Amino acid sequence: MAKYILKRALMAVGTTLVIIIILFFLLQLMPGSPFNNERLTETQLQVLYEKYGLDKPVPIQIVLYVKNMLTGNFGVSYNIQQNYPVASLLSTRFPITIRIGVQAFVVGVIFGLILGIIAALHHNGALDTGTTVFSMIGSSIPSYVVALGLVYFLAYKAGLFPLTYSSEHPFLSSILPTLALSIAPMAMTARFTRNEMIEVMDSDYIQLAETKGMPRWRVVGVHGLKNAMVPLVTVMGPMLMGMMTGSTVAEQIFSIPGIGSLFITAIETNDYNVVITLAFIFSAMYIVTLLVIDILYGLIDPRIRLAGGD
Repeated sequence: MAKYILKRALMAVGTTLVIIIILFFLLQLMPGSPFNNERLTETQLQVLYEKYGLDKPVPIQIVLYVKNMLTGNFGVSYNIQQNYPVASLLSTRFPITIRIGVQAFVVGVIFGLILGIIAALHHNGALDTGTTVFSMIGSSIPSYVVALGLVYFLAYKAGLFPLTYSSEHPFLSSILPTLALSIAPMAMTARFTRNEMIEVMDSDYIQLAETKGMPRWRVVGVHGLKNAMVPLVTVMGPMLMGMMTGSTVAEQIFSIPGIGSLFITAIETNDYNVVITLAFIFSAMYIVTLLVIDILYGLIDPRIRLAGGD
């Protein structure tokens, strides 16, 4: 197991370094300049380039860039908040986006698993049909449509929840964004769980366990669900990242001060440091998530661990 994890970890580190270098060259190819003030003279621009190390040779810039990114020194914001550290700019917004994304993921996966198991145990019945219809609708409707519907009916008409996000009531005002973002993962999890559970429950070892008199809950929860989890884990990683990095529209609808709205503002103002930093963080989060998935593969199915370690 140690060899398997070490191999995956080295691949993750190598991929991270490659991404950092690619982001550096993308930064060099970006049009325009981070200093958009037309009143700046050539001398003032030169002083700014020297201040931020943008006048150094490219090889030196690459080395400094990689070092800074790996140590969390993301530089300063050029335009959103001039000379304000990007790390400090993210520190107030990142936890909000992460919290709402994780909440939506947990709600979606838990209820999706329940619906998928119920549908598989009532194959070709009314519950199975209802879950299938819900999965199709939930996967087809964009999250912003769900968000607008929740805002109109539950916040505006019923007055049960705040219309926008409030730092004074963070939990209450995050319920609607969580529900809006959880529909898609709930539908996807329900569909995958149903299909895998139907196949697993028809296998020989499940039938053997049932003939031995093993309790139904143990057959389903221990033997059935465990073997159905491997393909489900495959989609859970990208699903989780989608909740945390793809909630830009939801943040706009609910006025959530998260990284999604910051990303849009940074692009609009050519604040390159913020754009590249967010791109790096998103990429690093994906890599860490995929690493965790690989480790979970090895824990769930020893055959994967043994094959990956050779």
